[in-house]
Amino acid sequence: MFRINTILLTLFLATTQATAISSTHTSFVWNDINTREVIRWEGDIAVVQQGTSMQELSCRIKIDDSDVDFAIHSFGIPKSWTSFSYQTDEELVQKQKELKQNAAKHGISMHDDGNRFSVHYDWVISKSKRSLQDAAKTIRSSARRNGYRSKRELVGAFTAFVQSLTYRIPADHRMNDEGEKILTAGAMMPLETLSKQWGDCDSKCMLFASLVQSIDLVDVCFIVINDHIFAGVQMRAQQDDHVVRYKNKDWILVELTDSWPIGRVPTNHLNGVILGNYEVVELQ
Repeated sequence: MFRINTILLTLFLATTQATAISSTHTSFVWNDINTREVIRWEGDIAVVQQGTSMQELSCRIKIDDSDVDFAIHSFGIPKSWTSFSYQTDEELVQKQKELKQNAAKHGISMHDDGNRFSVHYDWVISKSKRSLQDAAKTIRSSARRNGYRSKRELVGAFTAFVQSLTYRIPADHRMNDEGEKILTAGAMMPLETLSKQWGDCDSKCMLFASLVQSIDLVDVCFIVINDHIFAGVQMRAQQDDHVVRYKNKDWILVELTDSWPIGRVPTNHLNGVILGNYEVVELQ
Protein backbone atom coordinates (compact mmCIF):
# COMPACT_ATOMS: atom_id res chain seq x y z
CA MET A 1 0.00 0.00 0.00
CA PHE A 2 1.34 3.45 -0.87
CA ARG A 3 0.47 6.62 1.07
CA ILE A 4 1.04 10.34 0.64
CA ASN A 5 2.04 11.62 4.05
CA THR A 6 0.15 14.88 3.73
CA ILE A 7 -3.24 13.20 3.31
CA LEU A 8 -5.75 12.21 5.94
CA LEU A 9 -8.48 9.99 4.50
CA THR A 10 -11.35 8.79 6.63
CA LEU A 11 -14.27 6.48 6.06
CA PHE A 12 -17.25 6.32 8.37
CA LEU A 13 -19.45 3.26 8.08
CA ALA A 14 -22.73 2.82 9.86
CA THR A 15 -24.85 -0.14 8.87
CA THR A 16 -28.48 -0.47 9.81
CA GLN A 17 -30.92 -3.19 8.90
CA ALA A 18 -33.33 -1.95 6.26
CA THR A 19 -35.26 -5.19 6.35
CA ALA A 20 -35.05 -8.21 8.59
CA ILE A 21 -33.13 -10.33 6.09
CA SER A 22 -32.91 -9.11 2.52
CA SER A 23 -30.99 -5.84 2.51
CA THR A 24 -28.98 -3.29 4.44
CA HIS A 25 -28.43 0.43 4.09
CA THR A 26 -24.80 1.45 4.64
CA SER A 27 -23.76 5.06 5.19
CA PHE A 28 -20.44 6.17 3.69
CA VAL A 29 -18.56 9.38 4.37
CA TRP A 30 -15.34 10.04 2.47
CA ASN A 31 -13.00 12.88 1.47
CA ASP A 32 -12.27 13.62 -2.17
CA ILE A 33 -8.51 14.04 -2.49
CA ASN A 34 -8.96 15.55 -5.96
CA THR A 35 -10.45 18.72 -4.43
CA ARG A 36 -7.26 19.79 -2.60
CA GLU A 37 -5.25 22.70 -3.99
CA VAL A 38 -1.83 21.25 -4.80
CA ILE A 39 0.99 23.74 -5.32
CA ARG A 40 3.49 21.21 -6.62
CA TRP A 41 4.63 17.61 -6.33
CA GLU A 42 7.96 16.59 -4.87
CA GLY A 43 8.22 12.99 -5.96
CA ASP A 44 5.32 11.19 -4.27
CA ILE A 45 4.68 14.03 -1.82
CA ALA A 46 2.04 16.66 -2.56
CA VAL A 47 2.80 20.19 -1.38
CA VAL A 48 -0.65 21.54 -0.56
CA GLN A 49 -1.81 25.16 -0.32
CA GLN A 50 -1.95 26.16 3.34
CA GLY A 51 -5.51 26.13 4.64
CA THR A 52 -6.83 24.04 1.77
CA SER A 53 -9.25 21.23 2.54
CA MET A 54 -10.89 18.31 0.79
CA GLN A 55 -14.55 18.10 -0.11
CA GLU A 56 -16.42 15.69 2.13
CA LEU A 57 -19.03 13.50 0.45
CA SER A 58 -21.58 11.13 1.93
CA CYS A 59 -24.33 8.79 0.85
CA ARG A 60 -26.38 5.80 1.95
CA ILE A 61 -26.26 2.77 -0.32
CA LYS A 62 -28.75 -0.07 -0.25
CA ILE A 63 -27.08 -3.46 -0.58
CA ASP A 64 -29.31 -6.45 -1.24
CA ASP A 65 -27.95 -9.47 0.62
CA SER A 66 -29.35 -11.93 -1.92
CA ASP A 67 -27.60 -10.05 -4.75
CA VAL A 68 -24.32 -10.26 -2.84
CA ASP A 69 -24.73 -14.00 -2.28
CA PHE A 70 -25.61 -14.55 -5.94
CA ALA A 71 -22.55 -12.60 -7.08
CA ILE A 72 -20.23 -14.52 -4.74
CA HIS A 73 -21.52 -17.93 -5.78
CA SER A 74 -21.46 -17.11 -9.50
CA PHE A 75 -17.72 -16.45 -9.42
CA GLY A 76 -14.92 -19.00 -9.26
CA ILE A 77 -14.40 -22.64 -10.20
CA PRO A 78 -14.14 -25.81 -8.07
CA LYS A 79 -10.56 -26.91 -7.54
CA SER A 80 -11.65 -30.43 -8.50
CA TRP A 81 -12.13 -29.19 -12.08
CA THR A 82 -8.39 -28.62 -12.41
CA SER A 83 -7.47 -32.27 -11.81
CA PHE A 84 -8.38 -34.89 -14.38
CA SER A 85 -7.00 -38.05 -15.96
CA TYR A 86 -6.28 -38.63 -19.64
CA GLN A 87 -4.73 -41.29 -21.83
CA THR A 88 -3.56 -39.42 -24.92
CA ASP A 89 -2.23 -35.96 -25.72
CA GLU A 90 -5.32 -35.35 -27.82
CA GLU A 91 -7.55 -36.15 -24.84
CA LEU A 92 -5.49 -33.80 -22.66
CA VAL A 93 -5.88 -30.97 -25.16
CA GLN A 94 -9.63 -31.54 -25.35
CA LYS A 95 -10.07 -31.59 -21.57
CA GLN A 96 -7.98 -28.44 -21.19
CA LYS A 97 -10.12 -26.75 -23.84
CA GLU A 98 -13.30 -27.73 -21.99
CA LEU A 99 -11.88 -26.51 -18.69
CA LYS A 100 -10.92 -23.19 -20.24
CA GLN A 101 -14.43 -22.75 -21.65
CA ASN A 102 -16.16 -23.71 -18.40
CA ALA A 103 -13.85 -21.51 -16.30
CA ALA A 104 -14.59 -18.51 -18.52
CA LYS A 105 -18.32 -18.95 -17.77
CA HIS A 106 -17.51 -18.36 -14.09
CA GLY A 107 -15.19 -15.37 -14.40
CA ILE A 108 -11.89 -17.24 -14.47
CA SER A 109 -9.38 -17.19 -17.35
CA MET A 110 -7.12 -20.20 -17.82
CA HIS A 111 -3.72 -19.46 -19.30
CA ASP A 112 -2.45 -21.40 -22.27
CA ASP A 113 -0.05 -23.46 -20.18
CA GLY A 114 -3.07 -24.89 -18.35
CA ASN A 115 -1.51 -24.40 -14.93
CA ARG A 116 -2.36 -20.76 -14.18
CA PHE A 117 -5.65 -18.98 -13.65
CA SER A 118 -6.52 -15.29 -13.45
CA VAL A 119 -9.60 -13.09 -13.27
CA HIS A 120 -11.69 -12.65 -16.42
CA TYR A 121 -12.13 -8.90 -15.92
CA ASP A 122 -14.69 -8.34 -18.68
CA TRP A 123 -16.90 -11.13 -17.38
CA VAL A 124 -16.82 -9.81 -13.81
CA ILE A 125 -17.63 -6.24 -14.80
CA SER A 126 -20.37 -7.15 -17.27
CA LYS A 127 -22.02 -9.32 -14.59
CA SER A 128 -21.74 -6.55 -11.99
CA LYS A 129 -22.84 -3.33 -13.67
CA ARG A 130 -26.58 -3.87 -13.35
CA SER A 131 -26.48 -4.74 -9.64
CA LEU A 132 -24.29 -1.69 -8.93
CA GLN A 133 -26.17 0.86 -11.00
CA ASP A 134 -28.29 2.16 -8.14
CA ALA A 135 -25.19 2.52 -5.96
CA ALA A 136 -23.46 4.43 -8.74
CA LYS A 137 -26.43 6.78 -9.14
CA THR A 138 -26.42 7.40 -5.40
CA ILE A 139 -22.72 8.31 -5.39
CA ARG A 140 -23.19 10.56 -8.42
CA SER A 141 -26.16 12.31 -6.79
CA SER A 142 -24.08 12.99 -3.68
CA ALA A 143 -21.35 14.56 -5.80
CA ARG A 144 -23.81 16.67 -7.77
CA ARG A 145 -25.42 17.97 -4.58
CA ASN A 146 -21.97 19.24 -3.66
CA GLY A 147 -21.47 21.10 -6.92
CA TYR A 148 -19.71 18.48 -9.05
CA ARG A 149 -20.49 18.99 -12.72
CA SER A 150 -17.63 17.98 -15.05
CA LYS A 151 -16.79 14.41 -15.96
CA ARG A 152 -13.41 14.70 -14.25
CA GLU A 153 -15.00 15.94 -11.03
CA LEU A 154 -17.49 13.08 -11.00
CA VAL A 155 -14.84 10.47 -11.81
CA GLY A 156 -12.84 11.93 -8.93
CA ALA A 157 -15.75 11.37 -6.55
CA PHE A 158 -15.95 7.69 -7.56
CA THR A 159 -12.17 7.31 -7.36
CA ALA A 160 -12.05 8.70 -3.82
CA PHE A 161 -15.00 6.53 -2.79
CA VAL A 162 -13.28 3.30 -3.88
CA GLN A 163 -9.95 4.42 -2.42
CA SER A 164 -11.62 4.96 0.96
CA LEU A 165 -12.42 1.26 1.26
CA THR A 166 -9.87 -0.64 3.32
CA TYR A 167 -6.97 -2.23 1.44
CA ARG A 168 -6.87 -5.94 2.16
CA ILE A 169 -5.85 -8.96 0.09
CA PRO A 170 -8.48 -11.70 -0.35
CA ALA A 171 -7.66 -15.38 -0.23
CA ASP A 172 -7.14 -17.16 -3.54
CA HIS A 173 -10.19 -19.34 -2.86
CA ARG A 174 -13.38 -19.64 -0.85
CA MET A 175 -15.21 -22.65 0.53
CA ASN A 176 -18.74 -23.38 -0.66
CA ASP A 177 -21.56 -24.77 1.47
CA GLU A 178 -20.44 -28.33 0.71
CA GLY A 179 -16.92 -27.65 1.94
CA GLU A 180 -15.46 -27.64 -1.56
CA LYS A 181 -12.59 -25.28 -2.41
CA ILE A 182 -13.59 -22.70 -5.06
CA LEU A 183 -10.69 -20.99 -6.86
CA THR A 184 -11.15 -17.21 -7.22
CA ALA A 185 -7.67 -16.10 -8.36
CA GLY A 186 -7.43 -13.91 -5.27
CA ALA A 187 -10.23 -11.54 -6.26
CA MET A 188 -13.78 -10.69 -5.23
CA MET A 189 -16.85 -9.70 -7.18
CA PRO A 190 -17.45 -5.92 -7.06
CA LEU A 191 -20.68 -6.25 -5.08
CA GLU A 192 -18.84 -8.35 -2.50
CA THR A 193 -16.09 -5.72 -2.28
CA LEU A 194 -18.69 -3.01 -1.69
CA SER A 195 -20.54 -5.11 0.88
CA LYS A 196 -17.40 -6.05 2.82
CA GLN A 197 -15.94 -2.54 2.42
CA TRP A 198 -12.45 -3.79 1.59
CA GLY A 199 -10.44 -5.23 -1.29
CA ASP A 200 -7.06 -5.32 -3.00
CA CYS A 201 -5.92 -3.64 -6.20
CA ASP A 202 -7.83 -5.76 -8.72
CA SER A 203 -10.97 -6.06 -6.58
CA LYS A 204 -11.02 -2.27 -6.15
CA CYS A 205 -10.33 -1.69 -9.85
CA MET A 206 -13.24 -3.95 -10.80
CA LEU A 207 -15.57 -2.16 -8.36
CA PHE A 208 -14.53 1.23 -9.77
CA ALA A 209 -15.00 0.12 -13.38
CA SER A 210 -18.36 -1.50 -12.64
CA LEU A 211 -19.65 1.64 -10.91
CA VAL A 212 -18.62 4.22 -13.51
CA GLN A 213 -19.50 2.04 -16.49
CA SER A 214 -22.92 1.18 -15.06
CA ILE A 215 -23.93 4.83 -15.61
CA ASP A 216 -21.81 5.34 -18.77
CA LEU A 217 -19.68 7.96 -17.02
CA VAL A 218 -16.30 7.11 -18.55
CA ASP A 219 -14.51 4.38 -20.49
CA VAL A 220 -12.06 2.35 -18.42
CA CYS A 221 -9.13 0.05 -19.12
CA PHE A 222 -6.78 -1.70 -16.70
CA ILE A 223 -3.02 -1.25 -16.60
CA VAL A 224 -1.21 -4.34 -15.31
CA ILE A 225 2.37 -3.93 -14.15
CA ASN A 226 4.28 -6.69 -12.33
CA ASP A 227 2.04 -7.74 -9.43
CA HIS A 228 -0.07 -4.57 -9.42
CA ILE A 229 -2.98 -3.16 -11.39
CA PHE A 230 -4.50 0.27 -11.71
CA ALA A 231 -7.18 1.79 -13.90
CA GLY A 232 -6.97 4.08 -16.88
CA VAL A 233 -9.83 6.44 -17.70
CA GLN A 234 -10.36 7.90 -21.16
CA MET A 235 -10.54 11.67 -20.65
CA ARG A 236 -8.71 14.75 -21.81
CA ALA A 237 -5.45 14.88 -19.89
CA GLN A 238 -4.41 17.85 -17.80
CA GLN A 239 -0.87 19.14 -17.39
CA ASP A 240 1.29 16.76 -15.35
CA ASP A 241 -1.21 13.88 -15.52
CA HIS A 242 0.35 10.44 -15.70
CA VAL A 243 -0.98 9.02 -18.95
CA VAL A 244 -0.73 5.91 -21.10
CA ARG A 245 -1.21 6.41 -24.82
CA TYR A 246 -3.09 3.44 -26.24
CA LYS A 247 -4.82 3.10 -29.61
CA ASN A 248 -4.49 6.84 -30.24
CA LYS A 249 -6.22 7.75 -26.98
CA ASP A 250 -4.96 9.14 -23.70
CA TRP A 251 -5.79 6.98 -20.70
CA ILE A 252 -5.29 8.87 -17.45
CA LEU A 253 -3.88 6.63 -14.73
CA VAL A 254 -5.92 6.07 -11.56
CA GLU A 255 -4.45 4.39 -8.47
CA LEU A 256 -7.25 2.87 -6.40
CA THR A 257 -5.53 1.05 -3.55
CA ASP A 258 -4.85 4.24 -1.60
CA SER A 259 -5.44 7.98 -1.59
CA TRP A 260 -3.99 9.32 -4.84
CA PRO A 261 -5.61 11.96 -7.05
CA ILE A 262 -6.60 11.20 -10.63
CA GLY A 263 -3.55 11.28 -12.87
CA ARG A 264 -0.99 10.44 -10.17
CA VAL A 265 0.48 7.01 -9.39
CA PRO A 266 3.40 6.04 -7.12
CA THR A 267 6.84 6.63 -8.62
CA ASN A 268 7.87 2.98 -8.47
CA HIS A 269 4.90 2.03 -10.67
CA LEU A 270 5.27 5.08 -12.90
CA ASN A 271 8.84 4.08 -13.71
CA GLY A 272 7.57 0.76 -15.01
CA VAL A 273 5.03 2.55 -17.18
CA ILE A 274 7.70 4.89 -18.56
CA LEU A 275 9.82 1.88 -19.46
CA GLY A 276 6.85 0.19 -21.15
CA ASN A 277 6.73 -2.69 -18.69
CA TYR A 278 2.96 -2.92 -18.57
CA GLU A 279 -0.01 -4.54 -20.27
CA VAL A 280 -3.26 -2.81 -21.18
CA VAL A 281 -6.42 -4.83 -20.53
CA GLU A 282 -9.30 -3.55 -22.65
CA LEU A 283 -12.83 -3.61 -21.22
CA GLN A 284 -15.98 -3.70 -23.28
